[in-house]
Amino acid sequence: MISQQKARLRERLKQSRRALAPVQRFEFDRAIHARLPAHADPAGTVFCYISAGDEVNTHPVIDHLRQSGKMVLVPKIVNFDRMIAVRFTGWADLRVGQLGILTPDTDEEWHSGVDLCLTPGLGFTLDGSRIGYGKGYYDKWFADHLHCARTALCYECQIVDDIPTTDTDVRVQQIITERRIITC
Repeated sequence: MISQQKARLRERLKQSRRALAPVQRFEFDRAIHARLPAHADPAGTVFCYISAGDEVNTHPVIDHLRQSGKMVLVPKIVNFDRMIAVRFTGWADLRVGQLGILTPDTDEEWHSGVDLCLTPGLGFTLDGSRIGYGKGYYDKWFADHLHCARTALCYECQIVDDIPTTDTDVRVQQIITERRIITC
């Protein structure tokens, strides 16, 4: 039952995000990027998703973090069942990975601490509940990295009143949209 509820919600949220015009998405991305430094500046090591499709664009975020002297890590899916954090060494070092998104060519997992995780997702609630794409990669990673701050980047249309959750779903602590910063 809960899996069917999540599937319907995922489809609705994908449609909402797809409905944003490219010019609007560009402006929303700029507003989100402008709000981010206050949260990312204290972090020395940042784990950030590499945006694809109609997600909040993280390419300028990654460039800014690197220019600011941060250690930037990005996700890599291994054997379709596990996500690891690997060091981002540059755009030229990325290849299309197992899920069809850009990923580093290396399998060398980062084993030191991570201060901040910039988290993707399809939808979020004001209390930090999150619905992703259905594989649980981030929930599993968060369970192994409990001390890492979790900040979601999303559009206002991705904020919903309720998300069906299970015991393995991990909440984010902050959400940054084009209109506001939400402390969960």
